[in-house]
Amino acid sequence: MSCIPQIALGDINYDCARTTGGIKRLFLGYGSGDGAAIGGAREITGMSIDTDATSATYGQITLTTAASTYPVFSEIQFNKKDGVSYFGDVLTTEQNGIQNTIPTIMVEIPLMSPANMSAISAMSLSDDIVALVETAAGTWHMVGYDFGLRLGTADGNSGTGRTEKNRYQLTLTGEEGGLAYQFTSLEDFDEVAAL
Repeated sequence: MSCIPQIALGDINYDCARTTGGIKRLFLGYGSGDGAAIGGAREITGMSIDTDATSATYGQITLTTAASTYPVFSEIQFNKKDGVSYFGDVLTTEQNGIQNTIPTIMVEIPLMSPANMSAISAMSLSDDIVALVETAAGTWHMVGYDFGLRLGTADGNSGTGRTEKNRYQLTLTGEEGGLAYQFTSLEDFDEVAAL
């Protein structure tokens, strides 16, 4: 007998008001901190995630008062009008019921500068990155919380002429058990992003 999640059958809706694509803001941190100067997303107190798949609020993040002993997230500055940056979350379900989700975040960082190169090289050493993504449609996601993201590719390009960009394109990817967790308000997203 297959699982019959009744809550899923009637709760998907179409919202005409906000369908704009793109990423507005991106914050990156680590899933686990180093215990000395860097905090981890999984160590944040006052934050809970509904992990009951039969619940109507499954995957939603709620806060009492979020706190961390050490800084957790840093904002990544990128060109918001580059026609490149996006967040994708692809869930597949096999016939045997096994689910796998591949999140992908791509951003374009202007300028192949020494500082950007050093930061990107350091980022490439971790496979436990957690991202906070605010989309232009007014949705707020925590990506990679369970198993972490990694820097899949860092593509630097000088461009071939004055009309092309000198930039790095970063692609973060991972494998999660389900779709990215979501904040239900901008205020909650901002509170966690500020940690």
